[in-house]
Amino acid sequence: MDKSKVLELLTQDKYYSVDDLRYNQKVGVMFSKEQFSEFLSIKDELADEKNEIVDVLPLKTFNSKYCFFVYSKYLDALFEEYLRIQGSDYQTTHKLLFARNLDDIMTSRLFSEIEGSLNIENIPTTNKRIKEIYQKKELVDNNDIIVRNMLDAIMFITEEKPAFTKANLLKLYNILSKDSLPEDKQLKDGAYYRHDKVYIGAYEGAPVEAIDQCMDSLFAFASNEDNVKQYNILLPQICHYYLLYVHPYFDFNGRTARMVSFWLNYVNNMFIAPFFVSEAINDSKSNYYRAIENTRNTNNDLTYFLGYILETSIKYSFIYKNLEEIKNMLSKTGDSLTNTEWNYVKKILVHNSENYFKYKEFLTYINATMTKPGALKILNNLTDYGILEKTKNKKGEIIYRLNQDLVVYKYNG
Repeated sequence: MDKSKVLELLTQDKYYSVDDLRYNQKVGVMFSKEQFSEFLSIKDELADEKNEIVDVLPLKTFNSKYCFFVYSKYLDALFEEYLRIQGSDYQTTHKLLFARNLDDIMTSRLFSEIEGSLNIENIPTTNKRIKEIYQKKELVDNNDIIVRNMLDAIMFITEEKPAFTKANLLKLYNILSKDSLPEDKQLKDGAYYRHDKVYIGAYEGAPVEAIDQCMDSLFAFASNEDNVKQYNILLPQICHYYLLYVHPYFDFNGRTARMVSFWLNYVNNMFIAPFFVSEAINDSKSNYYRAIENTRNTNNDLTYFLGYILETSIKYSFIYKNLEEIKNMLSKTGDSLTNTEWNYVKKILVHNSENYFKYKEFLTYINATMTKPGALKILNNLTDYGILEKTKNKKGEIIYRLNQDLVVYKYNG
C-alpha cells in the first residue's frame, strides 16, 4: 500500500472509521481485511519515523505498538472550534462559560452528572432519589450505595484536590466501590489492581503482569507539567480512554475512568474543559462505545475517542448557552422553572433542537414512563412559558418544537 495514500486519508477533513474504510463505498476505499491490516501497519511506521502528524503518547501498551493520535484536519478543526466558542463567549460575557455556570454544574447539576454516569451502566435513579440518598445515614439498596459513593468521590476530589497518584487512585476506587462489589470482584488485601484477567466484551484488559507498568506510565504522563501544557483539555480524556484500555479492576472501570477525567480537569484548573462528560455520554452511549471500539480496533489510535469528546463538548457548550438564552427570556417575565423542568428542556435541546416532535418522542428524550396526559401537561406548561411552540400535523396530532428564537446556537456536527 502506498504510504502517500495513507497520509492523504489521515489528513482529510473527515477521519474515517473502521466501518467507513472497510465497508463504505462512498469513501472510495473499501479495504479488504489484509489491506486494513497494512493500513494500520503504515500508521505504525509513521509513528516509528516520528512523522509530524502522529503524536505518540508515552503510555505503555500491551497489544499494540503505541497509543497515539493523528494531528488530522478533522481533529484540528474540532479543537480550534471548541476553543473559538469558549473564546468568543468570554469576549462577550467576560467570564468563562463553565465558570459562569460552575455553581449550577457543581450543585443542582451535580445530580444529573451522577445520574448520567450511573445510567451509562443502566442503574436507574432520579434527581429526587439522589437527594434522599445523600441525606440518609444508613443505606441497604446497592444502587443507593453506588449513588452515595459517587457523591463521596466527588467530595474527595473537590475538597482535597488530591494529586493523581497510585495511592490516591486506590482511595478513589475504594470510595466508588465501597460495599458494592461481590466477593469475587474485590481486590485482594493490600492490592492496587486486579489479580486475574478480565474481558470487556470482545476485548481483554491488560495482562495482570502488565498492569503495574501500564498504570505507572499513566501517573507519570498525567503528572508531568509539560504534558498538561501540551495536551491541555485533551489530557484528562486521554487518561479516561487509557484507564478503559488497561481495565485495572474487575468492575467499576468505566465509572472510575470517567471520574478520573473529572479529577484531572479539576485539579489542573481546566475551566475551559467540560465538567459534564458523564451527562453527555449518557445522552450518546452508542457514539461513546463506537469511539472506544474504533480506537481499540485501530491499534489505539485515540483520534476517534478524542474526536468524539470534542464533538460532544462543542454540542454541550451550545446546549448550555441556549439554556442561558431561555433563562434570560424567563427573567424578563419573572418566571422560573423547577430543576425537573430545566432537565426536560435540556433533554429536548440534546435530542431535537429544531424539529417538531410528539409526546411519545418526548418520553424517549427524557427516558421516562409517563401517561399521555402527564406528558402533555409538561409540554403544554413549557409552551405557556414560550419555550415550546405547538401545532397539529396533517393527522390532527398535537406536535411541539422548541421556540427557534431561543435556539440561538446550533451544532451542525
